[in-house]
Amino acid sequence: MSIKYYVLIVVLSSFFVTSLQLSFAALPSDHNLKEGDLISAIFSSDPDVYIVNEHGYKRLFLNPEIFKFYTHLGGFASVKLVTPEVRDAFPTVALFRNCEKNDLKVYGFESDDEDEGKLRWVNTTGEQAVKDDPDFFKKVFCINDKEFKWYKR
Repeated sequence: MSIKYYVLIVVLSSFFVTSLQLSFAALPSDHNLKEGDLISAIFSSDPDVYIVNEHGYKRLFLNPEIFKFYTHLGGFASVKLVTPEVRDAFPTVALFRNCEKNDLKVYGFESDDEDEGKLRWVNTTGEQAVKDDPDFFKKVFCINDKEFKWYKR
């Protein structure tokens, strides 16, 4: 068999697995949650807190300082404790947009440190982003201007 044949099998297998995962993506309602719920895993050594969106993705609150930028969420008292399996049912994403300033640019988050990071502009068109990942915009979380300014770029 030729190398092209093996590459084709790998690509098709990857597509099938990816499609299968998308078909069975968890929604917040599957776990008695809703858009905007804060979650953290109970019985876990990982204290991270996430917020869930309506499409079944979650984003990490990188640093407790960021909670101060979102007082309307209720802080740590509003965090719902879930099992690690429920937490892990929602893929973690790191795409952000400054919705408070109505900035249409999408930024990806990078981190070399546990509590710090920087934003890097995803320099592509919306059309190309969707071509590369049909769920691209489902993975973009709105952040406010305070959080946006908190990150390095």
